Amino acid sequence: MAFNMAMTAGSGPPDTSIRRLSSRGGRRLAMQGIAVALFVAGGLWGTLWWQERPIRLADSQLRAGQRDAAYETIGQFLHDHPDHHRALAIKARILVEEGNSQAALNIFDRVGASEPQDVHALAKALLHQERWSQALPLLEFVEPTGIDRADVLYELAACRMKLGAVDRALEAAEQFAKQPGFAARGELLKGTIHQQRGNLRLAAASWDRVLKLSPEVSDLQIPPEEFFLEYGRVLLAMGESALAETNIQRSLKIRQTPDALVSLAQAQFQLGKTQQARQAFESALSGDPYSIAARNGLAGLYLSEGQADKAVELLAPLENSGVLTSEVAFLLQRSYARLKNELEAKRWQEKAELLRKEESLKAAADQILRETPDSDWATVIRAYKYAQQGNWSEAETLLRPMGQAAESQQFIRELIAAVKSRGPLPSLTGLPVRDN
Repeated sequence: MAFNMAMTAGSGPPDTSIRRLSSRGGRRLAMQGIAVALFVAGGLWGTLWWQERPIRLADSQLRAGQRDAAYETIGQFLHDHPDHHRALAIKARILVEEGNSQAALNIFDRVGASEPQDVHALAKALLHQERWSQALPLLEFVEPTGIDRADVLYELAACRMKLGAVDRALEAAEQFAKQPGFAARGELLKGTIHQQRGNLRLAAASWDRVLKLSPEVSDLQIPPEEFFLEYGRVLLAMGESALAETNIQRSLKIRQTPDALVSLAQAQFQLGKTQQARQAFESALSGDPYSIAARNGLAGLYLSEGQADKAVELLAPLENSGVLTSEVAFLLQRSYARLKNELEAKRWQEKAELLRKEESLKAAADQILRETPDSDWATVIRAYKYAQQGNWSEAETLLRPMGQAAESQQFIRELIAAVKSRGPLPSLTGLPVRDN
């Protein structure tokens, strides 16, 4: 009390020892306050860490491939915490793995994708729905992180190919082939890209390396019979009929299908094995009475043997099938001419010419896709094809940047309008290409 009075009265300087004591006391109180705050924060963090252990467990289970266990774990947690964003994101990842892409996208629309694993899952959900343009930037964001390295590279290659970025697709495929244990799959992917680009020799070279790396082709993305069939078809298109026959027969030994039998017959016909080709065509037609290729091939054999009536019997039912080709029409024209039916021969000649023009336009459009895949017109054609397949969303995304080009090109304006209304597409005759 005396000290207080002296201070207020200004009776002399304060005692320095008292001031040091007061300073030390203040620091001690401050340190105690910080300690208490840290203790409380640590307690809260520890509580949260303990409460969220099911989330970490579900994440670990999902990474280990234990999808059902992860779903059960995260489901129990969400029962008590239905709005927990991290838990919902893990549930979305599980849904993607189950193939339920739309349910996963609904969750990601709500909670976002905050971690690379979530972004990859979101990209996969979009890939499942063939929304290539939206998936690509997400995959390119994830790729440098290194997570799911092989899967991301494979998806990048496929996605870029779908969008016409062929060179970059090959870059991703090359990197995919370099991943440990993925050399054969990488060569298969590279060959597929070359095949779609129309470079059959490079495709065949890649697929030959597949056989060297994996002779039984049992660890690829596709079943062995599909690989042997596609490889055989590429060889057939290159004129390597004998090697094509060998690979197609390997496919048929695993599984017989009408399509494979048709390809075998075509190879045998090129090799001059007419009787064997006939048997293969007949077997294909027996397995699939609606096979256009089998009817066409068998009719060609009949016509070459002077049996025009049998050729007509095989081909005439195709007139109203919706799958008529110029080749079928031409065979019917020749058959009716052999039968001295000039009226029908003339009718089918006109049909053949009309179909040939349509097919020529489609071939010209495909040539643009192969030769200038990054051009504006390639983008328009790609959008047209997606719209034909019913993938309106991707078609709309591709056409969205076409502002000024759409104003100057009637075909593009009509295509944009058709895609917006989900209506009939314009004729390819509006494309600025020449038919041959």
